[in-house]
Amino acid sequence: MKNCIAIIQDYRTLTVLECLEIRNEDIESLKVNEFVTITDKKSDKYQVKEIQCNKEKTKIIIKVKVNKYSKEFSLITDFQQQNHNPYTFLRQLEAKIEKILTDNKTNTHIHNVVKKGSKQIAKKFGEEAVELVLEANKKDNEELFVDEAADVFYYFLILIHERGLQLQDILQQLKIQNRKN
Repeated sequence: MKNCIAIIQDYRTLTVLECLEIRNEDIESLKVNEFVTITDKKSDKYQVKEIQCNKEKTKIIIKVKVNKYSKEFSLITDFQQQNHNPYTFLRQLEAKIEKILTDNKTNTHIHNVVKKGSKQIAKKFGEEAVELVLEANKKDNEELFVDEAADVFYYFLILIHERGLQLQDILQQLKIQNRKN
């Protein structure tokens, strides 16, 4: 049986919780939103949020939802904060949005919204923002709140890209405004 290296990360902060070897057959059994015991320290159960594996299945990253006890077991590694760029995913998402804006061959919900123009994109952004506000007032379902926040952010990115801007333009403006305060 082949083993692979598994890196267990907090899916929000990307803090490394564990580095261990895992059997290939155990990789196959992992599912998103399943609760798994990854460590023998206090028998913590983590909810799997994302699984990334290389083609050869020699390395795997398992991103999990952290419970209140997990932080005391976080590892300090050379790839934790210094070498991780949290904007890599955002750049990939922006490239995907650019493709949606320029590719007339796709037939997805997002592409159909984009085809209708900036007013429809702004309307969809507004609808998602209202849904986020409603969830913020409930305070009973954090996962639904996070889901709505992601929707707002996604339509925000589509809206600014449709105007010919990128997230870095907005971040630059935030820096300017922050200097004024």
